[in-house]
Amino acid sequence: MSNRELENRDESDFATAVAAALGISVDELDELNWRIEDHNSDDGLVYGHNVYFDEGSDITILGRIAGLGNKNWIRIGPIAG
Repeated sequence: MSNRELENRDESDFATAVAAALGISVDELDELNWRIEDHNSDDGLVYGHNVYFDEGSDITILGRIAGLGNKNWIRIGPIAG
């Protein structure tokens, strides 16, 4: 397996884990404008991740994400890498 194939598989696995944490499908996640940042302790321990949704994201899909409410971000737990 090439490095690029391995990177693609890792990205797919990561997107699958993010979608599962949000309670939506990978296809729905792909339709959203999103970015993710680590939520770290002061000494670098990763507690989880903050997922941010930009303007233009489908409000119907966003409405399916439990706990998002009227915010444009949500915190999820750590994702195994």
